[in-house]
Amino acid sequence: MNFWKQTKLKVMYATRMDDFRLRLHEADFDIALITDEDNIYYLTGYYDYLHMDFGRPTILIVPRDSRTVLVTPSMEMDMAEATAHVDRVAAWNDGFGDEWRTELPQAISGLGSIGIEMDRIPQIVKNYIDEIDVEIDEIIKYLDEIRLTKVYLRKQIEKMSK
Repeated sequence: MNFWKQTKLKVMYATRMDDFRLRLHEADFDIALITDEDNIYYLTGYYDYLHMDFGRPTILIVPRDSRTVLVTPSMEMDMAEATAHVDRVAAWNDGFGDEWRTELPQAISGLGSIGIEMDRIPQIVKNYIDEIDVEIDEIIKYLDEIRLTKVYLRKQIEKMSK
């Protein structure tokens, strides 16, 4: 991929993440845990081919004011490092340690409000978060706002250019 295309993609994903973080701040969320593969792709450019088909969750951890972390199966590590526009990629292996659960406690402990995609989060991840006993709330409307705004602006630009 050439330099200009890489730069354009980097700016696009950074803008999306900044927009999402602004909405987190405005809604008083401390962190968001994104598990829907389409939303992970929209925010980072990363698409894991296995996702939950084999019970292997990928989780994008988006703190309001610190570094993003993409938690993904180790078999997807090369793809994640090549395509994901995040601050850090954390790989996990089936059957080793706490698997994908390793990153979550340190990411969400002591926080006030955690946003999740209630209808899209894998049940195994939701059950684990419930065990930690933290305050959770729906975050999907903020992601939808960003995506709808993009569509609306694109249509307005097309109208103006005619």
